Amino acid sequence: MSMMERYRKIPLLTKLLVAMVIGIILGAVFGERINVIKPFGTVFLNLLKMAALPLIVVNLISGISSLDDPKIFGRVGIKIMIYYCVTTVIAIVLGLMLGTVLQPGRGFVLQGTYDQAIETIPSFGDTIIGLIPSNIFASLTNGKFDQIVVFSAFVGVAMLFVKKEDRAVLKSGVDSLANLFNKLVGMIMGYAPIGICALMACTVGTYGAQLGGFLAKYLGASYVCVLIQIIVYGVLLTIFGKCNPLWFLKKASPLMVTALGTSSSLACVPVGIECADNMNIPKSISGFTIPLGSQVNKDGNGMMLAITFLFAAQAIGAPVTMDMLIKAILISLILTTGAGGVPGGGIVTIAIVIDAFGLPLEVVGIISGIFALIDMVYTMMNCLGDLVGTYIVAHLERKSIKADI
Repeated sequence: MSMMERYRKIPLLTKLLVAMVIGIILGAVFGERINVIKPFGTVFLNLLKMAALPLIVVNLISGISSLDDPKIFGRVGIKIMIYYCVTTVIAIVLGLMLGTVLQPGRGFVLQGTYDQAIETIPSFGDTIIGLIPSNIFASLTNGKFDQIVVFSAFVGVAMLFVKKEDRAVLKSGVDSLANLFNKLVGMIMGYAPIGICALMACTVGTYGAQLGGFLAKYLGASYVCVLIQIIVYGVLLTIFGKCNPLWFLKKASPLMVTALGTSSSLACVPVGIECADNMNIPKSISGFTIPLGSQVNKDGNGMMLAITFLFAAQAIGAPVTMDMLIKAILISLILTTGAGGVPGGGIVTIAIVIDAFGLPLEVVGIISGIFALIDMVYTMMNCLGDLVGTYIVAHLERKSIKADI
């Protein structure tokens, strides 16, 4: 077996962790001189930005248009979508709360001047209006990602109401495009170890000792949020699913381990359905809600966006108002729906949120350097949330749907 074949068999998560460690060592040894390799990291960020628009559009439309059957859309679909929206909002609010309490960005001084990063904060009404594009082509040209994802959401819903023959053709095309752009991101993530190594090295070389406190606070806020969210899942299971959370976690353990190892919601779909089978959940429900959840249920992404947004604002000393927090919740909720379910896809949405508030994109490079440490736990939480929602909906629908075993 050649060296290249051996390298390809190494899990992406392992490669990213090793790349991060090498980057830290290089930055610590060479200091600011290591910035000579910064272009390798910049190329990685540009590749992600290049893939961001088509990736989000096609995955969002594909995910929403998966609600084929109007009956499912009207009953099971609405229930699971309410669950996904509620738990994602809870996750985002938890991220904002923990980010406000722990303040991971306080004391972390970014290089450069960003005094005018946030100039005029629109009202809540203006925020809602600003999310709806009046000219989608202008939004595409200007890179207005928040408006683009709202347009894509409307297209996905509209696909549910076209003729069955046309819907099949449209959905087949959108699904094929979704697969194509997921492959594109997969290719980009093949370069990720080099890019992350360069980004981490330059970050450590530039910021040095500041990173110790930042890493501890950022990772601490992330892990505590995940733990609290899992407790929230347990409460929801107890109240709405009449289920023992410990029994559920035992049954779901194969899914959790797989998610931690792959950092991919899509890769965990078959495992999630198998776990649902072991819980006697009808295939007619799990076969719909779990694949849908892999596209639209991104509690971890929402939590990550909230914490990262506060870190960036705190690092440059920008004031955070209630209107900003509401806008952060709305944008994060929309963007988490369009996340691709592939390893590393969350980095793309981080860049969009940071850019939406005019905050320094340099933060994306810093987060990229430690992304592997948070991506696996957030993916695990996403997949666990999908299975929790599936169990609850199955319990609520137990009188209407018979198990398909």
